[in-house]
Amino acid sequence: MDVLARRALLYDFYGSALRERQRKAYQLHYLEDLSLAECAEELSCSRPAALLLVRRAEKTLEQLDAAIDSIAQHEREVSMWREVSAAVGRRDLDAVQRIAVTRLKELAADV
Repeated sequence: MDVLARRALLYDFYGSALRERQRKAYQLHYLEDLSLAECAEELSCSRPAALLLVRRAEKTLEQLDAAIDSIAQHEREVSMWREVSAAVGRRDLDAVQRIAVTRLKELAADV
């Protein structure tokens, strides 16, 4: 997964856990593609302060994902659905069944 997509997913999954100013700084810098100087102006702070807010937000999001692992789970599910879609497109019902059985076993192991 590319860096930009990962940053967007981190924000989508865990952004609500950030402090308001960290959330705003991360959103401005990474999602709205503003420079740190522009972020600082928008946040009414210095450029180093804006950088600090962005870095702290980034660290918090990465720590949350390391603990919860939602992004990896999301990637596994997207991959599984792509496999199912491809198998359905080929009308390969045996492949769909194999994928479904595999996924059900994974879910049962998590319980």
